[in-house]
Amino acid sequence: MGDTEALMRELLDTFELEAQEHVGALATLLVALERENEEGEQARLVETVLRRVHTLKGAAHAVNLVAVAQGCQELETLLASLKRGELALDLDLFDRLHRDIDAVASGIAHARASLSPPPPPAAAPSSEAAPGEQALRGDSLSGAGPGRTSTEAFAAAGEPSELHAAAAPAPRPAPRGAAEETVKVSARLLESLLLQSEELVSAKLSAAALHEEIAALAAEVSERAAERSRALEMARKSLKQGSSPQEKALAQQLEQGCQNEKVLEATLRRLEKGAEKNLWALRSMIDPLLDEVKKLHLLPFSSLADPFSKMVRDLARQLGKEAELHCEGSELELDRRILAELKEPLLHLVRNMLDHGIEAPAERRRSGKPEKGKLRLEMKLKDGNRAELSVSDDGCGIDLEQVREAALRQELAPRETLERTAGQELLQFIFESGVSTSRTVSSISGRGVGLAIVREALERLGGHVAVESAPGAGTRFRLYFPLSFAMMRALQVQVAGRDCFLPAAGIEKSGRVAPEQVKRVENRDTVLVEGEVLALVPLARLLGVPAPAAPERMLSYVLLHAGEKRIACAVDQVVGVQEILVKPLGSQLSRVRNVAGGTMSGDGKVVPVLSIADLFRSAFADQAPLQAPEEAASQVQAARLSVLVAEDSITSRTLLKNILEASGYRVRTAIDGLDALTQLKTEPFDVVVSDVEMPRMDGFQLTAAIRADGRFTALPVILVTGLESRADRERGIDVGASAYLVKSSFDQSGLIDVIRKLT
Repeated sequence: MGDTEALMRELLDTFELEAQEHVGALATLLVALERENEEGEQARLVETVLRRVHTLKGAAHAVNLVAVAQGCQELETLLASLKRGELALDLDLFDRLHRDIDAVASGIAHARASLSPPPPPAAAPSSEAAPGEQALRGDSLSGAGPGRTSTEAFAAAGEPSELHAAAAPAPRPAPRGAAEETVKVSARLLESLLLQSEELVSAKLSAAALHEEIAALAAEVSERAAERSRALEMARKSLKQGSSPQEKALAQQLEQGCQNEKVLEATLRRLEKGAEKNLWALRSMIDPLLDEVKKLHLLPFSSLADPFSKMVRDLARQLGKEAELHCEGSELELDRRILAELKEPLLHLVRNMLDHGIEAPAERRRSGKPEKGKLRLEMKLKDGNRAELSVSDDGCGIDLEQVREAALRQELAPRETLERTAGQELLQFIFESGVSTSRTVSSISGRGVGLAIVREALERLGGHVAVESAPGAGTRFRLYFPLSFAMMRALQVQVAGRDCFLPAAGIEKSGRVAPEQVKRVENRDTVLVEGEVLALVPLARLLGVPAPAAPERMLSYVLLHAGEKRIACAVDQVVGVQEILVKPLGSQLSRVRNVAGGTMSGDGKVVPVLSIADLFRSAFADQAPLQAPEEAASQVQAARLSVLVAEDSITSRTLLKNILEASGYRVRTAIDGLDALTQLKTEPFDVVVSDVEMPRMDGFQLTAAIRADGRFTALPVILVTGLESRADRERGIDVGASAYLVKSSFDQSGLIDVIRKLT
């Protein structure tokens, strides 16, 4: 790359950041101008648009983008005529202004593409995107294609892989006297800084666990010292009445023991105070640091919502309808990672509302409604770590009969069940893949996958979605989600002797009931909570671990909720609520049923964090309260088999071990292939389960070494990996693997089935 080309690329990088802000703001300002009826405010908006275009023209000249500067010049001429009152504000003029701004953005995209290597060929899209929709995809500017519009190119602010300091599309002026100095920082650097800061939470938890352990030990020593002091006092009293030399020697030993324990207690109390001081110091440093770093990732909700105004306008025009978008709570700030995850579900909801909900102007007139439909976004904070996004329209509502017919076509339930189902319960079927109330398939909707994507996206965030609709009055979707990805408050419980965490956002309460209060209703255990009869499901059964013996006195439970659904999960013990740092499972275990991630406890153990949504699905699918005979037989057979797990990731290794032990297998673990090969030579195993990418000796090398040893020619070797290319599969088979599992969506039952077939 020549110096000139490198300089031009650097200048374009800077220009793109500036242009992104200007083009996003121009789209928002034009939508606001189209809505405005007061002449004075119209004049102010026209002046603001004209100034933005003029600034963008100057910046384009600075980087020698002549075509872009010429486009801005033409826009200036048009806006100047509008400012002088020579043109009327009508739909045709607004359409022209939007097209001209789109053309300017396309010119910028072409300039960047001319300096970039050609991108690899991509798969053809399944359907043509509606106007303005690409604005919400989150694509980078460097990948902009020839047909891309300004909003499409620049409304993707906030993507961590391409932008520097993400800015809201229409920044608001700072208060007078608040001119703070700002710098532009790589978003990747901010992401790395946040992740490293969150890792410090583990150090704080370890310090807290150490402090609690020392405090408990000090209390125990203090109690023992008090007992010994009482015994010494009794011994002294007996000595006054005359005693033998043995009794005197015993009293001296008791006195020496008391002194030793007092010294030990004093030492432990000093250690406890030191641990408490260190814990306080860690908290005073880590908590403010984490809060400040999190603020670097905050963006106003408007940065996501503002581009939707143009998308609603363009898509409504394409459909022959009139609609406008109103937003409340746009000033609320959220983690930019949360906003990025909300982009796709919000896109699907708005598309569906415009296509299915908002009626044509003539139909709205007949219904006594304004010709222009209204969509509303409303962001609210529910508590310290939860938010609610309400997406609503004033359209025709959801036709329940069409939902029933669609569910019947997809065979989601028997006809008799669907005929008895009505209202809110029937509406839940719209989130199933393939269910659509549209009788035609278009480029906008009709395939029945959009709302399924909405539900899955919210569940990935650890939230859920609810819907309500009234015929002729409109539909409202409520999206509930946490405000933070990694840090969350969670309830620690014990199940079958194992610790696990439940997100506090999905828990209403915990409680205890006597065994005789558990009633059998429709072949299921139930419990009465706050006047409502709820299913009581052992959490151990949902997780597939051996259930503990029935309690003799009181039974502990946790009341979970997701939307309108509630269930009570029986647990061994409720430990308490604490703040945890959630980590993903890794590529090999990216999807384990009922598990959302893992966290490190204060004593260094990996503890699973459960998925509330998965637990609900497992609970309602689990209709058999007793273990099936064939399942019990398979666990008896599994108990006779030993499995060696080779995995370098401690999280993946621990979860694989738990999965296999829950099915009855005896499990040993190895940190890499070399460790596994060493253990194989000293201890017999029935199966080897190995990762591929490991230090010292990878899974391919381990498998080849096993097959090269005559003692292990028949030993089943299962490779579980994220490498899914054909070449990797063929290499795995070539070196002698018995099975090669590629699980981008890992299902623990699949691994168990493979082991059973091979043994």
